[in-house]
Amino acid sequence: MAHPKFEIPADPHGKARYESAKRHAEAAKKAGKSSDEIHDIFKKVMSFNPATDLDKIPNDEAHAKYRSALIHAQKAKEAGKSDAQIHEVFEKVLKSTGSGHCKAKH
Repeated sequence: MAHPKFEIPADPHGKARYESAKRHAEAAKKAGKSSDEIHDIFKKVMSFNPATDLDKIPNDEAHAKYRSALIHAQKAKEAGKSDAQIHEVFEKVLKSTGSGHCKAKH
C-alpha cells in the first residue's frame, strides 16, 4: 500500500508540526503500533493547535518541556509580548536556556 501524498506545510509552525509528527510516528512504529495507529498519531500531531489544544498534550515526562514552553508562551502572549518575544520565551523554555525564573505575575 502506497502512502498518500502529504503536502509539507511551508510556514515555520507547520514545518515544526510536521517534524514533530514524523518523530511521533517513528516512536509509535518503534513501539509496535499498527499502521492505522501510526497514521492516527501523525494526523493528531498535524492538526494540533497550541492556542486551543494545550490540554490535549500528554502530561508525561516526554512532553513536560514542550508543555511548559507552550504555557510560558501563552503567558507571554497574554502579557502583550510581540511574536518575536513569544517565540524567544518558547525556545528558551524548550531548550532550557532561560534563567529558570518566570517573571510573569501569578
